Parts: sequence; structure tokens; C-alpha cells
Amino acid sequence: MRRTGLLTVALTVAAATAVAQDVSLSRPGSGARAAGMGNAFIAVSDDGTAASWNPAGLSQLVKPEFSLVHSTSRRDRRLEDFLTRDQSAAYTELGTGSTTADIEFASAAVPFRLGGKPVTLQVGWRRLYQLATHVHGDFQRVAISPTARPESALRIDATTDGSVDLWSLAGAVRATDRLSLGGSLDLYRGEWEERVNMSEDPGILGPPDFFSSAQTDRLSGHALSFGLLLAYPSLSVGAVYHGALSSDFAETFSGRSSLTDPLEASSAPGGQLRFPRSIGVGVAWRPRPLLRLALDFTYDEWTRFLVDQTPDSPEGERSGFDGLPPELSATRDTVAVNVGMEKLFAVKAAYVPLRLGVAYEPQGARDPLVREDSNYIGLATGTGVNTNSLKLDLALEYRWGNFHGSQDISLVYQLGRSAEFDLPPAPEAEGNQRFQEWRLKVSVIYRVTDTDKLRDFLKKIFGS
Repeated sequence: MRRTGLLTVALTVAAATAVAQDVSLSRPGSGARAAGMGNAFIAVSDDGTAASWNPAGLSQLVKPEFSLVHSTSRRDRRLEDFLTRDQSAAYTELGTGSTTADIEFASAAVPFRLGGKPVTLQVGWRRLYQLATHVHGDFQRVAISPTARPESALRIDATTDGSVDLWSLAGAVRATDRLSLGGSLDLYRGEWEERVNMSEDPGILGPPDFFSSAQTDRLSGHALSFGLLLAYPSLSVGAVYHGALSSDFAETFSGRSSLTDPLEASSAPGGQLRFPRSIGVGVAWRPRPLLRLALDFTYDEWTRFLVDQTPDSPEGERSGFDGLPPELSATRDTVAVNVGMEKLFAVKAAYVPLRLGVAYEPQGARDPLVREDSNYIGLATGTGVNTNSLKLDLALEYRWGNFHGSQDISLVYQLGRSAEFDLPPAPEAEGNQRFQEWRLKVSVIYRVTDTDKLRDFLKKIFGS
């Protein structure tokens, strides 16, 4: 079977489904306020979600804050205009969609003074990647040339269920009146299960070909992040460094097919997944007291996104996207651009914001044959209400992209037996994949304004 490394398996439906689940692997932070500003938040980072963007921003908190973020998303993908590379057959369109809804972020942050300096500590949990997809549908191959193979129908039923989460301990100190420094330790944990059932009628051997598999993956690792923030009355400049993640992983796989013997595999101890470093810089400007404009640039070193099955594996390191050695991989490094604005309107004892944002998110993964760039474009808007003790924020995001690439679709290609039947070399077909996603985020941040009551409450629990 065509296998392209852990992340292709981990964060997408298996390559055997012939449906690419184009999941952005960038690491933006959480929160509806940031989402409404197009995720341009590195130089803002002044609420309970700050550590997920720029840990130095925690120094701006003056009261304890408790944060909770919920995210609901709808992803739709469509495979269209697919033709075999020898131009003998075409494929009907296939549309798939999946909906997820879950808690995305939770944290507690406490500011205090240490050695005369403002210091803030935060404990947080975050669902970095929600792996919950269901692909179900029929894909038809239609002959357009006398040399084409007989027409067939491919039926797909694939489910992925699991997540990659992280726990973080973050802190920040205001070193001077203008300069803040911060950092966080992130502990990653992930577990997911994938089940695939496929059939092709008629198959290459006459009766329907079939393939069925079950796969379980686990990973664990840690990474460090560092940030700084320069804050002036009308201008802020921020920078954040997300360190590379080195993660242990384990994988088990079993499969049955009419085209192969039973398949059983498990990764040997010592396998490593290396998630690359990321560097972001941002600027936020207040031309007027209740208006803020923000701009971020984020560099991701995707060419260092590597999988090493075992320390002494003869294959060595492989790209986590296309499974090729780094010197042959089509993977590219990227720079994302995020632009946002926030306008506040005073309403009685509260502020009501209007937020708008635009995002340009180039993807590191590229098809190794076609080698065309793939990019996402995003639009966002948001609003909410902000009182002295409670902040409620809502954001709606829309992202889309169109990617041209190659794909093995028929089971005989996916299981690596095309050469035995004198078929054209793999990959089998080329076409377009269209992607769109709607996201609704809701954040609730509670600010403890009466810290004396909190102190008395804690004394009753832990003693004076």
C-alpha cells in the first residue's frame, strides 16, 4: 500500500481512500478574539489565550483569568477533473464532508509580583488537532479511450477518530516598562484510530476487489516556546519562537484485501516524529484609542518535518508529507501572512467589538510529481461583549483552497500491484482537490476583579 509517513496517516484519511484530507498543520493559537482578527495576534496577546500566541503577552494581565474556548467546524472537499495519466479514463466527482465540535482550549492564569517585577503564570490545555473525519461515497471511472480498462465503481468508507492535545505551563515577566519576556513548556499527547473499507467493482481480477484495514497511532513528546513583546502606548511589536517537537510514536496496522496476503505491521521502539520549528513576528498599531490594526508573519520550516521509523532504519529520515528522503522531497518552507483589525464601541458599562481579518496560509506539502504550490486563503469576522469581569467573543472563519496533484485511485494501484498487470506506472491519475471550511469559535474569559475574595477562598481551602 502506498504509505507516505506518519502525518499523512495521522492527520488525514489514509492514502488508500483516494481522498486527500488537506489539514493545515500550522500552529496558530486559540481564541475567538484572535480568530476574528484573522489570527493576527502575536503583538496583541493580552488576554487569557495569550500563551498560545506569544507567551510574553501574559505579562499584560493584571487580574487572574480563566479561559474556555469552543470550536465547531465544517470541512468539505471535492475531487474533480481527475484523468488517468495516459488520458484513457476520467473519474466522476467525489464530495466529502465532516463536522466536528469540541472544547479547544482551557486555561487559568495568575499575575503577581516577584522581586518588584510583574509576573504571570498560566496552566493550559489545548486540542491542537481534532482528528474526526468520515469519508463515505462512490467514485466512478469512465472510459474515454478504446485503450482504457473496463469501467468500474469504487466505494469508500473511511473513519478517523482521535486527537493531538497539549498541556502547557507558561510564564512571563515584564522586564522593563516596555519589554516583556515569556516562555512555555508544551507536553504533546496524541492517539487516534483509523478504519478503512473499500471495494472496486469490477476489480482487476474480475470479481469486486476489496480492501479493509484498521490502524492505531500514538505519539508523545515536548517542545519549548519563547516570546518577547515591546509595548508602547500606540504600538506593540511581538516575536515568538516555537521550538521543534521531537516525539516518540507507535503505530500498529492490519489489513485484508483480495489483492494481497493479510497485512500486519507495527513500528519498532524508538520511532521519531520531528515537527519543525516556527518563527513569528507581529506588529499592532492603535491609530485611535478604540481601533487596533495588526499584521503577522510566520515562517514554518516544513523541510525539517521528518519521520524516522527507527534509529537504525536503513531508510533513514523521510518527509512527513510525501515519504521521500529530504533531498528528494517536494516539501517547501512557507511564510504565512495574517492581517486583522478590531474596533470597539462603548455600550453602557461594556464594549462591543467589530473584528475583521484576512489570512494567507501557504502549505508545506506539495505533490511530489506535479510539485505545484498549495495555499489556503481565509476570511474572518467576529464580535462579542467585554465587561470588567467577563469577555464573551464569537468569530466566524471561512477558508478555502484549490490544489492540483496526483493520486492512486484504483485498488490495484493503491496496493502496489499495477506493474504486475502491465498498467501504466503510478501514480494513476491527476486532478484537482477543492477545499473549504467554516469555523465558529466561542470564547469565554472570566476575570477575577475582587482578588481579596479569591485570596480568602484559597485560605479556607489550603489554610492560612
